[in-house]
Amino acid sequence: MRAVSNATPEKRPRSLEARIYAVYSSLSPAEKRLADVMLQYQRDLPSYTAGELAYKAEVSKATAARLIRLLGYATYPDAKRQIRADQTWGSPRAGLINSNEAPFGVVSLDTVVQIDLDNIRTTAESISEKTLQAITQAIVSARRVWIMGLRSGYGLAHHAAHYLTLIKNDVQVLPSGSGSYSHEVASMVKGDVLLVIAFRRRPRLLPAILSEARAAGATTVLITDLSAAASAKASEYVLRCRCQSPSPFNSFAAAVTLINYLAWSVAAAMGDESLERFQKIDRLVGALDNVSTPQNEGRSK
Repeated sequence: MRAVSNATPEKRPRSLEARIYAVYSSLSPAEKRLADVMLQYQRDLPSYTAGELAYKAEVSKATAARLIRLLGYATYPDAKRQIRADQTWGSPRAGLINSNEAPFGVVSLDTVVQIDLDNIRTTAESISEKTLQAITQAIVSARRVWIMGLRSGYGLAHHAAHYLTLIKNDVQVLPSGSGSYSHEVASMVKGDVLLVIAFRRRPRLLPAILSEARAAGATTVLITDLSAAASAKASEYVLRCRCQSPSPFNSFAAAVTLINYLAWSVAAAMGDESLERFQKIDRLVGALDNVSTPQNEGRSK
């Protein structure tokens, strides 16, 4: 695997996404708003003018021109040509310097750790405390919590369910790969929460699922990346994660941190109720589950 160094003006990352991630922390608030819009609409970017993007982000045309140059493009038409030619969006190949060459070199663990820390920090700074509190309260008061993990979000859905079932009754993971979600969505009612974890290359049916859940009265929460557009519009709450990685693969460190936060926040908000369930499960693990646990040191003689 190749080691990755900081991008320089002479040798910038290939994709628009990688270019934005490379400079994101140094951008002004206005530039970040425009960068977020460019990520959300990157697949359709060639159909927009620079002025239209600036309008969507509520920034000036001068800000748009400045960001284009910061990203290493000579002009906005140059950026559109590059994006139109990029056929590896959403694929692990997009993280490669050359999408037709295998990765090579020595991986630096320090680099991976530093970028994961940057991902977590940037993600945390972009989410308001008010939004996190609203999501926490919705989960606390929910009749039932439905968790849906799509594609790369599948394992994270089970991670979230593992912790939430320790502290709250009636947490269910929607089946993956069955090709049908109609029975579960039909069971959602007012007061439920649907937590969806889905990153780029999201299934086309996701916005419809979120819309149907909201129509039924459920609170919808989407954990995703910066590129989400239609699915983000369909969800009541959106937690966008920075997923930059020095490897060809996305990093989900920020998403795991958000899941850990929500579990902890819900447990703290539920107080004694969560503790009672935790203690009950702990007792039943010893009685019913075939697991190895440390034995007491004291022995009868």
